[in-house]
Amino acid sequence: MTIWSQMVGRIEKFGSHSIAILFAVLATIALTMAGIVPAIEQTNRDLRSLVFERDASGQVAVVEMDSRSLKAIGSWPWSRKIHADLITRLSNDGADQIAFDVDFSSASEKAGDEILSAAISDAQAQVILATFLQLLSIHDSNYSENLPLEMFQENSLLGSVNVHLDALGHVSQYDYGARIAGKIRPTLAALLTNSSGEIGKSFLIDQSIDLTSIPSFSAIDILNGDVDASQINGRSLIIGATAVELGDRYTTPKNGVIPGVYIHALAAETLSAGRDVSTIDGTALLLITLALAVLWWNIMTGSKGDQNRLVLPLVAMILILSSWGFFVYALAEIEIAPSIIFIVCLFLADLVVETSRTTKRERTIDGLTGLPNAIAMMNAAEKKTIAEVVVAEIANFVEIESMLSAEEQAAILQSMAKRLALLADDEKIFRTGRNQLSWFVAKGYANRLEEYFDTAATFALSPTQIGSKKMRLKLNLGYHEGPTSNWFQLLSDTTMAAHKASQMNYRWLKYSNDINQIVDEKLAILNEIDQAIESGQIWVAYQPKLDIASGEVNAAEALVRWDHPQRGKIGPDRFIPILETEGDIANLTLHVLKVTLENVQKWAASGLYICCSVNVSAALLDDPKFISAAISLVQKSKIDPDKIIFEITETAALDDLIKAKAVLEGIRQIGIKLSIDDYGTGQANLAYMQGFPADEIKIDQSFVKSMARSDVDRVMVSSTIEMAHKMNFKVVAEGVEDADCLSLLHQFGCDTAQGWHIGKPVDAIIFEEKWASQPQAMRA
Repeated sequence: MTIWSQMVGRIEKFGSHSIAILFAVLATIALTMAGIVPAIEQTNRDLRSLVFERDASGQVAVVEMDSRSLKAIGSWPWSRKIHADLITRLSNDGADQIAFDVDFSSASEKAGDEILSAAISDAQAQVILATFLQLLSIHDSNYSENLPLEMFQENSLLGSVNVHLDALGHVSQYDYGARIAGKIRPTLAALLTNSSGEIGKSFLIDQSIDLTSIPSFSAIDILNGDVDASQINGRSLIIGATAVELGDRYTTPKNGVIPGVYIHALAAETLSAGRDVSTIDGTALLLITLALAVLWWNIMTGSKGDQNRLVLPLVAMILILSSWGFFVYALAEIEIAPSIIFIVCLFLADLVVETSRTTKRERTIDGLTGLPNAIAMMNAAEKKTIAEVVVAEIANFVEIESMLSAEEQAAILQSMAKRLALLADDEKIFRTGRNQLSWFVAKGYANRLEEYFDTAATFALSPTQIGSKKMRLKLNLGYHEGPTSNWFQLLSDTTMAAHKASQMNYRWLKYSNDINQIVDEKLAILNEIDQAIESGQIWVAYQPKLDIASGEVNAAEALVRWDHPQRGKIGPDRFIPILETEGDIANLTLHVLKVTLENVQKWAASGLYICCSVNVSAALLDDPKFISAAISLVQKSKIDPDKIIFEITETAALDDLIKAKAVLEGIRQIGIKLSIDDYGTGQANLAYMQGFPADEIKIDQSFVKSMARSDVDRVMVSSTIEMAHKMNFKVVAEGVEDADCLSLLHQFGCDTAQGWHIGKPVDAIIFEEKWASQPQAMRA
């Protein structure tokens, strides 16, 4: 890969999501400077207040100087005697506090002032009088404090009634008090509630309080004695103007324009309920959101789909709900507007930038299946220096095209791609040709190719249900490794290997310069298999199975091997498919069974009492002669039939359920145990297998190996074990390659483990030497 292509790749990776973050930061700064933050904060609070609206406690009530009272009394301003009468009436009725939102800073009639002073002095209730600040003049920005007459101050408390408008022209906040000329002056609401809030600080008025739930009385009704004392007793009352003609009205966020006296009442209710919470600054939260955006960038740059973009609205929703939750439980007020602005800008910017890339991306998508195409694979190859490539040729694709509609073809190809994704780098499967699926080999399989392609072939075994049709893809795989600098040659060579594998009915074939010579191997295998059996070239290896509960090896699986004098080791995946296709698999299976019976007998004589399983091909279930010969071999041996297990692939067992049951029940009747191999790769589930004549199931290694890193596979394995036990099946897990995997199986209650962590396949003599004495149990 050239330096230029590396640079372009990094720019593209850095591109859309990082550009979106930069744009969002700049947009947030601009919108904040434009003054949109207060509006968003207030909108959030308004919605919250509507959702969580609640009634006032009723402890604070309002005595309204309303239009009805003005009309009845007939003059304004009222005589100080009327205010005195209000104090006397309310005090006699048991009021706890009487607060005035009325200006008593100037003298009135001397007699009236004296009457009011005496009423304040005689009152059993605590009397609070209003003070307020006002500008000295329009030319002087300093303030002076208007205080009640000194004669009124002697027996009362003084509370500030000044309120302030926010950036939106609303009264949404209220002060605890102020320091004026060196003196501390609490606010009227702070005095009513004995609040100890910090002087000079303010708090948000709880707008969720239903204004209509605050008790209120007309001043004229109090003066006329028309209000029952029980409605006054124990309450704190605020006396203030509510008549429109008296002014003193302010705009509030939720309730619109209301009299100032109700603002003090709402503030007092907020304080008494302990809802005067501190505010978490929006700047700090914005910095946290920026950090989350960087994390989101990392997620998106490595994302396998656009669903991660939904993280942004989710974070916004979490912020909103968190601010609501903190409000409901009176923990704090969270300023979320800057973060919400940033998230919305980031979401929209990323959406716009990503949309601009859609056209380019569409060139790399296969029109039928939606899978990435050959162009996409070439682009991916440019990011690699060396690549391991696999091409899967679908041998029966002509049949699929003739039987299925385009939508059904797409569905079956997508299903196969989903299965194979586990084996692919970045879990990407490409459709590189009409009958080809291709991918890059996932990391970690360099020295395990035979096992890797066995797993791929197992995935292909299971048929896919498309509507009422059941189809199975027959895959032949080609493999090649090389530099990507000549990508087209690398892909072409791999395709040739897949084509040759299809011709020879191999599961897979590795490309080599003399690949054409390999074609002759198929005929040689058919001609030489019998001689190889007789000469001992074909031999049986045994892989141990661990009883997880006891920690001891109690079984083995017989695995056929071929050591050719000229061709070297020939893997089972190279000759078994040929023998199955040509109908010559029976003799080989009977040979493996015979040798296994002899070895199990020898082991028993030396004190190693174990079961041994033999793989039985799907094709042999339809062969009565084979079934008869296999049963005869077991019965003529000197070992108990229950020491032998026939392993049947899940797909084979379930293709024709009724017929399979009949054949397998006959085998099981003589004592031979039955195991369903490669469970999980086929279309069956345990409920479907209920009543099936089997003793155990083997969970395929593709699920077991990956369960430590895959939540889905871990759940699949644990749930399969649980359900299998309920249906009286033993469970064998194959592909156990480390202690962590074994430990998980132990936790899940699995019965048996098989894999390289337990032991590799070895010949009968080595197997006996290693496991006869069982010197040390292998604990999970």
